Amino acid sequence: SEGLEETKVSNNVSVLMWAGSNVALSVSLVTVNKIVMQKYGFTFVLTLTFCHFLATAIFMEFVTRLQLFGSSVKYMPMRDNLITAAAGVGSIAFMNFSLQANSIGFYQISKLCVIPVVLVIEFFTQSKVQGNKILFSLAILLVGVGIATVTDVEFNIKGMIFAVLAVVCTAQFQIWQGSKQKEHSLSAIQATHSTAIPMSIITLLSLVQFESDVVKHKFSPDSMDIYLIMLTCVIALTMNVTSYGLIGKTSAVTFQVVGHAKTCLILASGFLFFTQAFTLQVMKNMIGLGIAVLGMILYGHLKHTDSQRLKGQEATDVLDKALTMLGYNTAKALESEIQEISEPREKDRA
Repeated sequence: SEGLEETKVSNNVSVLMWAGSNVALSVSLVTVNKIVMQKYGFTFVLTLTFCHFLATAIFMEFVTRLQLFGSSVKYMPMRDNLITAAAGVGSIAFMNFSLQANSIGFYQISKLCVIPVVLVIEFFTQSKVQGNKILFSLAILLVGVGIATVTDVEFNIKGMIFAVLAVVCTAQFQIWQGSKQKEHSLSAIQATHSTAIPMSIITLLSLVQFESDVVKHKFSPDSMDIYLIMLTCVIALTMNVTSYGLIGKTSAVTFQVVGHAKTCLILASGFLFFTQAFTLQVMKNMIGLGIAVLGMILYGHLKHTDSQRLKGQEATDVLDKALTMLGYNTAKALESEIQEISEPREKDRA
């Protein structure tokens, strides 16, 4: 019993470390990328992405060949490797095209659609069904993030197509990041190493087609922009490992929840350090953040309670307690929730 408890604590700490590292690295990468693009005029997204993937491929080759961090060389089968890599490149490319073609408001709405699309894909491909209370917590989260981030919304056909492709590629990529990693028994480092080379090649072919004028770019005389690009490569390769690590330990849905937590942190820090006047828009954003944080806390609480129930432990979540206070009998609902959670796992074992 003590051994199981220690393992459980160790897993929870591991998830928190992956999540915290991923959030910190994501925010850092966005910040440095913005400096490179806005201050130094290096607006070549695909070229920058290629540098990130190439750096990841080289470093992971070095790590796995020397068996550092307990790793070893192990690849996904060619087909799984290529489709996962293609989905990953498509996610990054179409998200950037969507941002360029749409208003910020519509772009934010499209990002909110990733979680529902993940749920739909998992339902049809894995027969995976989330409990009603989990869906309720995700709805609270998405409503909160929507209130906090969505402002102007303009619609156009080209932007809509890019947004749909971005959402589908992102959802599918994050599902495969978890499922293929588990299916082929890969560590986070091995999974990152396996997909890095094909992602580099696909991105290189794309930038040759769409960003051939990158060769005309003039770098800063002091080479500061080159140093910053190198810094983004270091941040990106570390972030890629943490993404596989977090999804491997949790799920694509949880990874998206962590992503929205990152958005909320960025917004909150903006309010704390840069907001000079308390306007109606600021108040609206703060209300949205509060609702989103409530959804995140509820989601984490429900996932923890579900894991306890699957182990045969008695556990009651706050929604059960609230319904009991209102006179609703939760016994039958609990049995249904456990069955919904267990069925996909039993099918996977079969």
